[in-house]
Amino acid sequence: MRTLYKNLTVYSENDSVKADILVDGELISRVGENITEEADLVYDCSGLSAFPALCDIHVHFRDPGLTYKEDIVSGCAAAAAGGFTAVACMPNTKPVCDSAETALYMTEKAAPTGVKVYPVCSVTKGMIGAELSDFDEYIKAGIKMISDDGRPVENAELMRKTLEMTNSNGMLVASHCEDLAIINSGIMHKGKVSEALGVKGMDRASEDSITAREIALADSCGARIHICHVSTKGSIEIIRDAKKRGIKVTCETAPHYFMFTEEKLLDRDADCRMNPPLREASDVLAVLEGVRDGTVDCIVTDHAPHSPEEKADFLTAPNGVVGLETSFAASYTALCKNGGLPVTKLVTLMSAAPRRLLGIDEAVIKEGARAEFMIADLNREWTVDPSEFASKSRNSVFKGETLTGKVVLTVSAGREIYKNPSVIKRSDSMSFDRLIEKIIETQNPTVVGLDPKLEYIPEFIKDKCVAKHGAGLKAAAAALYKFNKGIIDAVCDVVPAVKPQAAYYEMYGYHGVKALYKTIRYAQSKGMYVILDGKRNDIGATMEAYSSAYLGSTDVFGDRTAAFGADSLTVNGYLGTDGIAPALKTGGSIFVLVKTSNKSSGELQDRRLCDGKTIYETMGDMCEKWGADNIGSYGYSAVGAVVGATYPAMLAEMREKLPHTFFLVPGYGAQGGGAEGVAVGFDKNGLGAIVNSSRAVMCAYKKEGCDEREYAAAARREVLRMKEDITSHIPPIKAPESN
Repeated sequence: MRTLYKNLTVYSENDSVKADILVDGELISRVGENITEEADLVYDCSGLSAFPALCDIHVHFRDPGLTYKEDIVSGCAAAAAGGFTAVACMPNTKPVCDSAETALYMTEKAAPTGVKVYPVCSVTKGMIGAELSDFDEYIKAGIKMISDDGRPVENAELMRKTLEMTNSNGMLVASHCEDLAIINSGIMHKGKVSEALGVKGMDRASEDSITAREIALADSCGARIHICHVSTKGSIEIIRDAKKRGIKVTCETAPHYFMFTEEKLLDRDADCRMNPPLREASDVLAVLEGVRDGTVDCIVTDHAPHSPEEKADFLTAPNGVVGLETSFAASYTALCKNGGLPVTKLVTLMSAAPRRLLGIDEAVIKEGARAEFMIADLNREWTVDPSEFASKSRNSVFKGETLTGKVVLTVSAGREIYKNPSVIKRSDSMSFDRLIEKIIETQNPTVVGLDPKLEYIPEFIKDKCVAKHGAGLKAAAAALYKFNKGIIDAVCDVVPAVKPQAAYYEMYGYHGVKALYKTIRYAQSKGMYVILDGKRNDIGATMEAYSSAYLGSTDVFGDRTAAFGADSLTVNGYLGTDGIAPALKTGGSIFVLVKTSNKSSGELQDRRLCDGKTIYETMGDMCEKWGADNIGSYGYSAVGAVVGATYPAMLAEMREKLPHTFFLVPGYGAQGGGAEGVAVGFDKNGLGAIVNSSRAVMCAYKKEGCDEREYAAAARREVLRMKEDITSHIPPIKAPESN
């Protein structure tokens, strides 16, 4: 697989250049201007910038044990959406990550995501602080970093021994600098805001004193020490002085510490509470200066997910905020756009330095290197909406903030693990290649129809949405989206595509259309291909508007923006070429209604014209003609056909007569179509068609009679059953030999 990303500004630690990037398999084949070599995929990245993939050495994924907050897979999805392909996960899980077995569980679970997880194992057994863990076991397991983060190692002698032992084995020791006696149950920075709110505060001396202790201990045995999440002016000064004296100390900070002050908590919003806490303006300025002058070595997120229920009460909520999906934009906004820091410095702070600290291979954009990079739009302003996060949790201190700089694509080992299709578009000829590639990848030629009626949705989802929004259109639409997310999460790794039917969303007005938009975006963020079942049909400028809305982009005050950004759209072709040509200019693909699955379809579609052909045959021939100039790598064009499973003889006839037309096959299951009937729509490579099932998947929990809270798991079981049924009747799915 060769992919060409054209017209980029490519950043490194030292400079930026205008260049294209050609990726061949897992490696970067070429970097240079005006690359004209053939590629399977070509993207026009005009106005976009490429960076070596980011690395965050301080995250909490809550897995094992606390997966209702986050798990390895959802955490990696959040990382990919933020431009990260490597993260170091802190050990405060249940059980604590203090064994090679737990560490292996984490790395193996992360492996398919494309984000490399480096488990951080605990300094002390169980993070209790009484006995050191088995460091020899860690070394054999390849552990790069140890910490009791979430709490300090209170016993100074245990920390000294740790530093002494790791001085020879190479593991990085990271310290959560906090004197618990000084904290004394404080929940925010001790200062004027805590006094105004009448709550107990955390004195900054708590952080400063342990920072000084760790540096003194490291100095005593010539070891290196890494200070976590620096937030105070005192710690910055202590670390700066230690570096001048040649002590092996490094440190990190997070964007919220150089952007916000304690005044964020005046609204008593627990989503703005973390540990260490937001502090005073003088601390923010000191941290900013520490980033500028190199005192701060790298930027992390301290991504710490919690459930909405846990964060509901300001006084009792746990500390922590999520940050993977906002880190790059926040850092670029504060440091580069508003702070004048060279953009190249972000490569050091967010990619190169963290990887060096962990002792792992750096991500570089050069010929022969492993393809590990992300692409961002540095001009795009966006408002943070946590409901759109890939993370399970929503506790973001940046919610509602307007940031500049949006990650639009992340590549890991040559594979796109995150893509925002509303920003980055293919510029090569249209076809169904991407859909076919997903079918080959999943070995599954089926699509899940997301046509959710309210009666399909479990009562617990509807009750929760009504309680939040009231019994109206907004609650109905919110229930649709929540239901869809559950199904998408359950099937995204085994199904190549989803097909939302626009009517089921439009019936709920503005809120329903928003749910449709969010469903499309969410499915695509999970790597799924989206067929929007809109059956649009018009001519000229009106069809151009439909096509721009659903497939392409619209010029909005000089900036082209995708409204819905679906990958494909169903259309009614009975107005002829004038209703098709506008859609073919967008970069998307279309499915034209040819022989539909409904009982009355023959009233018109089966009628014969004067040349003896039926209307559906004529429409099929037109699909071949319309797609003739857009044949993809697998032999299929950008113009597909809707041919129902309820008419297998006609499906077989169409397959023979339309060799370059990809089929969308509705009517399987609930409408009576079976696997034997749909099998005739496939070619010798098990390709050429994708079979839809809607109600059988969405209502699988009802058919099974299982608990409604298991609706997503039931949907997955139905999807796998359907896959097995259909693939047992068609040839093995594979790419044509000529490719």
